[in-house]
Amino acid sequence: MTDTSHGQPNLGVAAVVGVVLVGLLAATALLLMEFGTTEAWTAMIIGPALFVVTIPMLLRQATRENDRRLVWILIAALFMKLVGSAIRYYVTFEVYERADATGYHDWGVELYEGFRQGNFSHPFDQLVGTNFIRYFTGLVYAAIGPSRLGGFLIFSWLGFIGLFYFYRAFVTGVPEGHRRKYAVLLFFLPSLVFWPSSIGKESWMMFSLGISAFGVSKILTGKLGWGLPITGLGLWLAALPRPHVAGLIAVALAGAYVVRPSRGRSVLAPVGKGLAMALLGALAVVLVIRTDQFLKDAGINTSAGVAGTLQDTASRTQQGGSQFAPSILQSPVRAPVAVVTVLFRPFVFEAHNAQALVAAVESSFLLLLAMVRFRWGFAALASIRRQPYVAFALIYTGLFVVAFSSLANFGLLARERVQVLPLFLVLISVPPKPAPNDVPPLRTEARVPA
Repeated sequence: MTDTSHGQPNLGVAAVVGVVLVGLLAATALLLMEFGTTEAWTAMIIGPALFVVTIPMLLRQATRENDRRLVWILIAALFMKLVGSAIRYYVTFEVYERADATGYHDWGVELYEGFRQGNFSHPFDQLVGTNFIRYFTGLVYAAIGPSRLGGFLIFSWLGFIGLFYFYRAFVTGVPEGHRRKYAVLLFFLPSLVFWPSSIGKESWMMFSLGISAFGVSKILTGKLGWGLPITGLGLWLAALPRPHVAGLIAVALAGAYVVRPSRGRSVLAPVGKGLAMALLGALAVVLVIRTDQFLKDAGINTSAGVAGTLQDTASRTQQGGSQFAPSILQSPVRAPVAVVTVLFRPFVFEAHNAQALVAAVESSFLLLLAMVRFRWGFAALASIRRQPYVAFALIYTGLFVVAFSSLANFGLLARERVQVLPLFLVLISVPPKPAPNDVPPLRTEARVPA
């Protein structure tokens, strides 16, 4: 019997399914908020528009992979991401009543009027960190009007685009990986659905880091012409709100490029690799210097070295109802505890409210999955030379653990952790044996260009 699940997806069917899902999205928004409000009806305009502009991209990826079923996974993922935005909106303004998104919204409304009149000046000293998100929110409102829910949907969509490019990076950089299992984890893990789904830095960082990762996958597979500008764009976008995270990406890329074997047999191949490494090293140094200045501007003393900086960060974050004693990675002996804390806490018995319990259940699931797939982890490590993108994911995850081991608040840790999960999942998505045949082979680059 012929397997009809593979091949090019049908555009008309996908469009109909998209419209149905948009209707469900609008219904969800109306149920979560008072019926008939302007904010609720915004979902019925922006939601369909986002589907219309995104579905062709999803169809093209399914065609690129010669996998008809993939498009349904991607459409469901987009739907879940927008529903996650509506849920995040409800939790932000009905449960917590105030959050960072409120401040961004207020600034966006204030800047909106000037932007609509063609005046793009701003009152900030520089457009970095929080100020950049405030400014960008004003730009979003200039396009759609000053709607909080509309802003949430746009930012959530940016977060989805970031996840989509993380997936494309995995497909490009980890040909031995199990694409479908990685996609399910990446697109449907609750924290990745929920946290990067509101007006704020998390959505923007997911967007920019996804672009960076896609560029990195191109560089590490020998496509420097495409990879360098894409990576540069992603790093620049990431450095606007959080240069320290962009710095981690740059350092991880430089390390992975060292691991990557030279692809050419020419005597000039080592020279080319040396020049590329020098360029990547210079980029990493620039971002590290920018990070140091960013931390100083935030009031953190960096003159005390790495240990002092981490300790200062711990004291600043150890507040609120979710504080805990951090496992600052100041020596190799503390590495196991720091890894478990950053990637897998809070544990279920450490949860003291419903929100913390949800995060704890997900963390426990990830810990259990990592333990069950320990052979997958060894397979990923064994493939580092063949798949240097795995080395990139490993180095970035390690650097992230070091940088964020000083966080002393479970709520903040759960929110910040979304910046490492897409790359951590790479390490548990490489099967010990080749992926089963239910994932069809990729089309050639000549037939379907990247």
